[in-house]
This record gives sequence, C-alpha cells and structure tokens, in this order.
Amino acid sequence: MAKENEPLPDTARLTPLEGPIDCVLHIPGSKSIANRVLLMAGMASGDSRVSGIPDGDDSRHALAALAGLGIVHDELGIGEYRIHGCGHVIPREQATVDIGSAGTVGRFLPGLLASAGRGEWRLVSTDQLARRPLGPLVEQLRAWGGDVQPETDGLSFPLRIKGGSLAGGDATISAAASTQFASGLMLAAPYAERGATIRITDLDPDDRYIDTTADYMRRFGAGVDCSPGGRERVVTIRPGGYHAADVGVEADLNSALVFLALPLLVGGTVRVANIPGDTRQTGWQMLDVLQRLDATVASDNNGVTVSAIGKSIRGGFDLDMRALAESALLLAVLAVFADGPIGMTNLAHVRHHETDRLKAIAELLASLGVTVEEGDDWVRVHPATQPLRTATIDSRGDHRVVTAFALLGLAADGITITDAAAVSKTFPGFFRMLRTVGASVE
Repeated sequence: MAKENEPLPDTARLTPLEGPIDCVLHIPGSKSIANRVLLMAGMASGDSRVSGIPDGDDSRHALAALAGLGIVHDELGIGEYRIHGCGHVIPREQATVDIGSAGTVGRFLPGLLASAGRGEWRLVSTDQLARRPLGPLVEQLRAWGGDVQPETDGLSFPLRIKGGSLAGGDATISAAASTQFASGLMLAAPYAERGATIRITDLDPDDRYIDTTADYMRRFGAGVDCSPGGRERVVTIRPGGYHAADVGVEADLNSALVFLALPLLVGGTVRVANIPGDTRQTGWQMLDVLQRLDATVASDNNGVTVSAIGKSIRGGFDLDMRALAESALLLAVLAVFADGPIGMTNLAHVRHHETDRLKAIAELLASLGVTVEEGDDWVRVHPATQPLRTATIDSRGDHRVVTAFALLGLAADGITITDAAAVSKTFPGFFRMLRTVGASVE
C-alpha cells in the first residue's frame, strides 16, 4: 500500500501546544466505509477504481483478504486502487485468509463467500477479534442456507465457509451488539436467490451505519430500499449482484473529531476539508456535543470547521453514548478540563473493543489524578482540581487510547504514551499530522 515513509513510535511523549491554532486538514478516509467499498469492488463484475482508502491495518487486511482469494488489485497512487472484480466467482477455491483484528472484514466477508458458489475458505483472526461476538450473523447466514462453521463453540473465528448459495428472503437481526451483523447480511443479499427483506431491531435512532451501507451498495448497482430511521428498520434488497464503479471514500469522522476537538483545549480554529456536511457516518452527533461543550461548529459541502477559545469547556451533564461509542475516550479527556462532571451511559459494548474502554478511562485518568466513577455500562469523569500528574499511559493496544491521550498531552505536560504504534489500525499518519498543527512529539 503506497504511503509516506514514517516509522511509528513505540513510545511518544507529547509537549503542550502554546497558544491558539489555525489550520486546514485532510484526514485519511473512513476505514469502515473503505472496507465496504473494497469488498464490494472485489466481488463486482468489472474493474472498479476506488480512492481515499486509508493506510491502516484494517484496510490492509481487506486488501490482503482479496489478494488471498485471488482477487487482484493495482496501486494507482496513495490511497487509490484499481480492483479487478471477480464477478462473485472466487478465483482461489481453497484458501486460508487472515483478517487480523479487522472486525468489519470479519463481519462483511462471510456472507459474500457463503453465496459465492464453489469453494471452501477458512477465515482466521487475532485472539482479540475471536473474542468479539459473531453469533447473530452466523446463525442468520445458516438460516438462509449458508454453510458457515465456526471451529470453536464460541460462534466466532476461526470460521470455515463453503461456497454454495443463499436463499435469502425474510430475516430479523438485532443491532444491540453491533450494526455490522446487519450490514454483513445486507452486503451478501444482492447475491441471494430471492434477495432479502431484513428487519433490523434495537437500533439507536441516530445510528447511520445502515444508511451508509445502503448508500455505498447503491453506488455498486445494488437495488436497496430502507424504511425511515428509528429503533427498528426494514431494508429490502433485490437480487442482482454488484457492478464496477468509481468510488471515493470520505474522511474518517472519528479520526477527524480528535483534531476538531483540539480548539476546546488550546483555542483557535480547525477545519477538516474532506468531510461533507451531510455525512452519514455515525459519530456526526459528536459535532453537536462539541457545541454543547462551548465550541462553534460550522459545516458545508466541503468540510467542517470548529472554533473555541480553549479550556472553557461546559460540563455538568450526562450523555447517552450508544451511537457515539468511538468518541467515549475523546469525550472523557475533554471532561478533565470541563467546569462540571460529564457522565457517559449505555457503553457496555465498549468493554469488548480493542480493550475494555470503560476500564481504560477509569484507570488511566485516575493515574493522572482525575476522579472517575465507573459502572457496568457507564462512566463519569470529574474535572481536574489540580495540575495533572506526570504519567506514562499504556495504550493497551487500542488506537483510540493513543489518539485521545495524545490530545490530552497537547493541553497538559508530562504525558507519555507507550505502544503508540497501535494507532496504525486506523491512522498510521496520526503523529505526522499532529506535527502539522505545531505539536512536538518525541
């Protein structure tokens, strides 16, 4: 994968920024969208041109998975590829595919393989991903006639899949644990004999992942209709498969939010120029949260701009974070400098992310001298009442821990992050971009 040459640090020490900032940034593309695009392009008939693919571990695993199945791609430039679609006939009829910790690949690929005709494939992953739930997807693919066999009792990876056909038809699946199960069914449905009518329950009404999946499916020629938003939605998908397309991937909003939040800590203005104002990425509500914290937010078709005076952060509220889980660590760091405690609820599922993120918030902030309360599915961060202690922050292998505490290190002295290379999962150029806004990273 083409990229700028930059070694990732094992340890990173941050120095606080002086004074307000004023910058315009281009953030790498969304890995969640990119992996949808790459897998659809790989299965489509004809050659697709895709751009904005981020240089992160998850996208690398998506490209490697395609290559392992015999689906060829050409690098055209940084983040730009020509994918030679296989027309849903997998060139390599037997293969073991290592998907690493790429949860999106692990949830999107099984249905595409189960419906692909002749072949038998084995999907293997890291232990961390194998501990994350997969059962609802496996059970529904089997209900459609898919031959999907976990090798353990945990209904997870390693996973053996025999190609054949999927009947499709009616299905009901819960999004309580993850919307990726529903997206995995949706992505496979154009290759089901009858298409599908999928009832998705337990949704957060503000969650846009289903719309994102549907939007990009349409770009590859799939016929998709979605009922209006709410806690339950019905998605109807007509049979017909995917066809080649030229598709660009917009900036990753969760990565962008780390930089858009920076004015709240140091003052000034940050603009991210490659996020459309009407983005469907889940996490857009965090822009409203930044306003609630006392930032000024403006958006248009070409980007999002956030301004603030710095360390004048309003707190004193609780927030349901079900649709904002990826920003929990970011908000926890901002809460350290607020004028009142900030509570975050409905976060039980983040205990099963790259690390137990609620535990990470409580323990890592406590090491800095911050008071934190923690429950089964909630956490409350109290404002710091004295200068933060000097501390070494163990990232616990979690890219969100790295980015959140790096942000804190630009506002408070003495923050060192170990295993900082964990940021490579989604944003290998993170520290390089920090330097572009004037940060000192040793």
